[in-house]
Amino acid sequence: MRRALTLVSLLTFLPACIVEAPSSERSGGAVQARAQARPVPVKNGAVLGDLAELVGATFAPASVTPGDATRVVLVFRVIKPTTEDWQVFVHVEDAEGQRERINVDHPPRVPTSAWKTGEVVQDEFAIPLPPGWRSRAVNVFVGLWLPSTNARMRVRNPEVVRTDGNDRVLLVQLPVGG
Repeated sequence: MRRALTLVSLLTFLPACIVEAPSSERSGGAVQARAQARPVPVKNGAVLGDLAELVGATFAPASVTPGDATRVVLVFRVIKPTTEDWQVFVHVEDAEGQRERINVDHPPRVPTSAWKTGEVVQDEFAIPLPPGWRSRAVNVFVGLWLPSTNARMRVRNPEVVRTDGNDRVLLVQLPVGG
């Protein structure tokens, strides 16, 4: 719990930015450096229905290389409990709009029906980028959806956070290295 509170504190005070890593030749040292990259925090604040606020996320590393992955930890603050088990959707799309897309949809580690008011919940997963990916950057959209109805949870404050107008929160644009 202390780790979650520290992360929330960091997300509250650090600016939301992703910085492109310096380029280097692909070598064993470069791969090892990517694996040990410090997580980069991103603040958000999207309010998802009556259920939770998406406080932010961390990415490690802060860029993604074709054929590799970045580790993501989403941080939610629960507003009101639910009896339904919503899933996290993650849509990774090329920044140029060429319609390359990866879905990393999944149930959160702790089912939403077990979330308690005021609790901070973390959801960790990886975003893998296929070896043939050609885009210079990827847009990472996230939100919650209910598989039984295929409905997305409404973003209640789209005037405060970046969305696409379809209840998808644009969390970050990650540079593609490699």
